[in-house]
Amino acid sequence: MYSKIQKNTKSNTLKGLRIQTVSLWIAVCTVLVAILIGYGIVNVKKHYRDLAHMTEKYILAQRYVMDLSLGSDYLTEQARLYVITKDPAHADVYFTETDVTRRREKALHKIKNQLLSDDDISVRMATDALNQSNALMDLELHAMKLAALSSRTDPSQLSEKLKEYPLSKEEFNASAKEQSDAASALVFGPEYRAKKQEIDATLSNVTENAIQVCETKQAESEASMKKALTLQSIYTVMIVLLVTLAYAMIALLILKPIKMYINCIENHNILEITGAYEFKYLAVTYNNVYEMSLAQQNLLRQKAEHDALTGLLNRQSFEQIKEKLQGLAQPLALLLIDIDVFKSINDNYGHETGDLALIKAANLLKDSFRSADYVFRIGGDEFAAILQKVTPENKETISSKIDKINTVLKHPENGFPEYSVSVGVAFSASGYSDELFRQADLALYETKENGRCGYTFYASSS
Repeated sequence: MYSKIQKNTKSNTLKGLRIQTVSLWIAVCTVLVAILIGYGIVNVKKHYRDLAHMTEKYILAQRYVMDLSLGSDYLTEQARLYVITKDPAHADVYFTETDVTRRREKALHKIKNQLLSDDDISVRMATDALNQSNALMDLELHAMKLAALSSRTDPSQLSEKLKEYPLSKEEFNASAKEQSDAASALVFGPEYRAKKQEIDATLSNVTENAIQVCETKQAESEASMKKALTLQSIYTVMIVLLVTLAYAMIALLILKPIKMYINCIENHNILEITGAYEFKYLAVTYNNVYEMSLAQQNLLRQKAEHDALTGLLNRQSFEQIKEKLQGLAQPLALLLIDIDVFKSINDNYGHETGDLALIKAANLLKDSFRSADYVFRIGGDEFAAILQKVTPENKETISSKIDKINTVLKHPENGFPEYSVSVGVAFSASGYSDELFRQADLALYETKENGRCGYTFYASSS
């Protein structure tokens, strides 16, 4: 039917008209369609630039979220060091950070510049995190004021904020030891840790929300790209029909790549670079955007699921896999693992060595278990492992692996400090449960109480 209509249309067009007139109309129509194709190419380039800009913006935003977190952690570190050592240099560094460097405030300002127009929720949560950090400073100033009094520091050497910070009469008249102990309790106590965890959770939510928004916008950009390419296909079909009336052989150079592109798009494949220049350009542009989108999604997913330092699965992945394994009708074992006296490694050898110690332990854990098992870093020096299809009959295998890990850690090379891990192990006959975690935690506690550097298998009688 289509061929008949096309034939009749052609015949009607040629009636009474000279070939020169028909050629002119074809040329005019061809130019018009070519203009539309040019507009489509510009549109595709614009989507490409927008996608690249948006991805870069969210990557920078994640960097600034990390800066905000580092700024808060830095204040915590300096306040704790001052409380422990009473060294005025730590107080000076603390107030330089809050009043001069202002890393947290600068990071929030940059986050607002990057995200305010597209993601006000992440901006609001980042602002909340800064407010929470500022609220935490009250405990830090309180502790530092008590530490200064306990060391009998000359008031004239204190910063204005410490001078002005009020203490109760009981605190002021307390003994130096009581004041020092109270200061330590403020920055190492459960209230302080809870507030720090609240800040970390808020910043984690900022990252998760930003990733979700980024993925949504990437999907929107991909849809726009597909729409633009579909329009390009329509315009191309039009120009093929026009040119075919005068130049039959050109059909092979245009129709073939069009069919190929449509098939690739429908099957979510990259486009084959073939045909005329416009189509090659479209294929290269589409392929670049397609590959970049996949790479960015993989990068964001990798960052969201894995710990940046050790490469192990992170706490978020731990929570997701716990939920996935809940109630499954299969046995498994949960190992909770702590690095023994990790703080002393940081204090005596520096944080860089501490990071290397974490990486070394992480690699040993990852290499010790099967590819089907899950190994996580769930905290600073805290790790976990979920071993699937493992029963108490496998205790000897597990204990052997832990002994080998501790043997390696206790016999380091090249002057690296020796250390060890403590492990608590619990078994479940039917998937993961909160009770399983509690049992493993009790077993870990027993290991630490019995001298560390080893393991304990949970037993109901213990």
